[in-house]
Amino acid sequence: MPVATLMLMLGYMTVSSFTPGPGNILALNTMMNYGWKKGKQLIFGICLGYFTVQYICTAAVYFLSVYLENTMKYIKYAGAVYLVWLAIHIMLSKAESQSNNKKANFVTGFLMQLVNVKIYFYCTTLLSVYIVPYFETVFYIILMGLFVIFIGCCATFTWAFLGIKLQKFYTSHFKICNLILGLFLFYCAYNIIGS
Repeated sequence: MPVATLMLMLGYMTVSSFTPGPGNILALNTMMNYGWKKGKQLIFGICLGYFTVQYICTAAVYFLSVYLENTMKYIKYAGAVYLVWLAIHIMLSKAESQSNNKKANFVTGFLMQLVNVKIYFYCTTLLSVYIVPYFETVFYIILMGLFVIFIGCCATFTWAFLGIKLQKFYTSHFKICNLILGLFLFYCAYNIIGS
């Protein structure tokens, strides 16, 4: 891979991974609501979901590239519906007391990533434009996939860390914070349907 292409790929990965998206917003919101102790399972679910989607996309691009575009047409609607549901849920939720025993769970984070169309588009574009043309064997594509997952998980943990740091602010201003996060998710859903 030429150095110029590598730099473009790294720029694309950074922007796509660290900008607000459903997983990053959920990580931020979870940490603001629950803190690390009660919210870490959801963050690990997001990361495993990201891993799963990366390798679904890898298999699709490598083996089924002819059918991928048709599949994405249907996945995007399921993802948009889920994002709207999540946005409404966040906007209507109340601030959680740190003393309650409720926890964000692993399954929620994992399933959210499975319908997170942003990741499907991101991984598919990354694979088809930057990885598959330069790394022809499955072994190297899998290794590159691990690097992509590492960057994605770093982004999720960054947003989770921001959530922890903003936790006190959130408890004082949870209604406006939830409204803003919900609006971001509505915007994500709108962009998914429009693409």
